[in-house]
Amino acid sequence: MEAQTQDCLNVVQGQLLQGSPEDQFSGVSINSRTVSKGELFVCIAGERFDGHDFLAEVIDKGVGGIILSDSDKLPHKPGPSAQKPFVIEVSDTLKALQDLASFQRKRFPFKVVAITGTNGKSTTKEMIASILATKFKTLKTQGNLNNHIGLPLTLLKREPSHEVGVLEMGMSAAGEI
Repeated sequence: MEAQTQDCLNVVQGQLLQGSPEDQFSGVSINSRTVSKGELFVCIAGERFDGHDFLAEVIDKGVGGIILSDSDKLPHKPGPSAQKPFVIEVSDTLKALQDLASFQRKRFPFKVVAITGTNGKSTTKEMIASILATKFKTLKTQGNLNNHIGLPLTLLKREPSHEVGVLEMGMSAAGEI
């Protein structure tokens, strides 16, 4: 996903604490170990880790932007600087990630094959993606990242050249899909 800060602000309805609406980013990550220079880092708080705890590390890696829900955890005070990423504060970073994925899906519409079920989702996804990839540029869910975090991350990897997506969707509670 390539976009500007203003696109993020419009989608996630957050507050720009640092940076310019014209700042750009390329790619989205929630993993401080694999985030790349210029990407947007979204601080997701989980059971074992909180992305906010890795802000200094991702800033050192040169991220293009940060979406967070706790600005008190920034390792510096927000302010103007060419080296600092843009920072957007939201009330719910998971919802922001999901909203960005929805924006990306609408921005670049393409045909999607959605795979759900109790057993065999990953195998079925791999077979369908393999067949479609012989004729179409195909985006597919990586591994079994088929939950409320993995599916948005897959959609955020969609490029304009992708013609079709094969998306695996799992659920852990009724009504989740």
